[in-house]
Amino acid sequence: MTAVPAGLAALERQVARELDILAYPAAPWVHPHPDAAVLDCAVIGAGQFGLAIGALLRRECVPRIALFDAAPAGQEGPWGTYARMDILRTPKDLSGPELGIPALSFRAYWEAQHGAAGWEALFRVPRTAWADYLAWFRRVADLPVLNQWRLLDLAPAPCGTLLRLRFATPGGQVERLARSVALATGPEGSGGHAIPPDIAAAVPVDRVVHALDPIDPARFRGLRLGVLGAGASAFDLAVAALREGATRAEVAVRRPVMPRDNPRRWMENAGFLAHYVDLPDAAKWAYALRLREIGQGPPQPTFDAAMALPGFALRTGFPWDSIRWEGGEIHVAGNGRSARYDMLGIATGFQPGLERRPELAAIAAVAARWRDRYAPPPGAENPGLGAMPYLDRCGGFTQRVPGEAPWLGRVFTLFGTCGLSLGPIAASVSAMKYVTPRLVEGVKRRLFLDQSAQDWDVFLHGEHAELRPFTLPEDDAA
Repeated sequence: MTAVPAGLAALERQVARELDILAYPAAPWVHPHPDAAVLDCAVIGAGQFGLAIGALLRRECVPRIALFDAAPAGQEGPWGTYARMDILRTPKDLSGPELGIPALSFRAYWEAQHGAAGWEALFRVPRTAWADYLAWFRRVADLPVLNQWRLLDLAPAPCGTLLRLRFATPGGQVERLARSVALATGPEGSGGHAIPPDIAAAVPVDRVVHALDPIDPARFRGLRLGVLGAGASAFDLAVAALREGATRAEVAVRRPVMPRDNPRRWMENAGFLAHYVDLPDAAKWAYALRLREIGQGPPQPTFDAAMALPGFALRTGFPWDSIRWEGGEIHVAGNGRSARYDMLGIATGFQPGLERRPELAAIAAVAARWRDRYAPPPGAENPGLGAMPYLDRCGGFTQRVPGEAPWLGRVFTLFGTCGLSLGPIAASVSAMKYVTPRLVEGVKRRLFLDQSAQDWDVFLHGEHAELRPFTLPEDDAA
């Protein structure tokens, strides 16, 4: 067993102290289910949001929880797979899964190892350091995580008050029951990604990759790479390829001008992060539509890193209208321009859609979408936005037809397509401080209302004496 560095050991003692100081009310309040195996909440995903949800549920005295993640231990989230940035996009002083406990913060974790001067010298959080921090957080928070448990199906149990979850595990399929479920499966959890069919049909399968897949950058060595996309993942892929010996990496952007504005940074304030969820639907739609129109380029450090590399090129106004495989190379043309590559990289992001997730088929069949609840004004229609789930303020799914699927009130989410309902950056670390407590409140509310009859019985018939039994002196009694 690896020894814990002295600085971290001292920090962990501080964590325990701060948790103890802020523990009130620590009284048990969730009545156990007659079946002891039933979970109060099943958290699907043990990445940064899953860990934050699990830790806060524990602090709120919701005892019977478990976190399930399809990845092996240490591979949760994107940090060791398709995330290729050197540093996180967000500022280093962000609030993360610590949720009000200073000793659990990344800053405390970093300073325990590198000192205050090390923190001051740090520009932004290294990606690998963030992954290490999350592993430390999981250990210190003592969270019950089951790795390599992949959700196959989520549906209501026959009793109507429980959810049935079926998992693929190393030992075979396993079924668990839970009173509530929190989906914290990131952008991929609400859709997926794929090579566009026209590109897949035009080039050999080994000559095109998707930026959101795990890729060994060494496969680009000695090759010319064309990357389609304007966002950070496009630039990250080009940088990784060039660092591994690609002879050239070009980022092709459909727009005539590279997106420069990023109002999402302006949105990182206490008013917007906390209360976007309270805006009327028309305002939410307008914000989301405008952000789509603006687009989003890479952060400045990522852009600078790419532009500084020999062999990198940025080509704006270059849609890939025509792609063909000829003479052992890929010919790309569009908007009067052309290029030849040895490989293609697709960095056009995730494709949202509950229907893409077979494990969520029961939810997709009955959950309301924005198109079911809001009709945008003429000219503001957008099928992609209309297909997003219409969530309540706690991230809970809502019924397309009221009364048809009351069990949906037991399923909450902070995955990729929650942004229209909860905020454009709701699924990012920047908003964790605000959206995670709301989701946990939703879970607690469901549990509390479920046991209201039991609570009333305890209120009427339980032992609530505050004073010890006593006997009055005889003269006082008289």
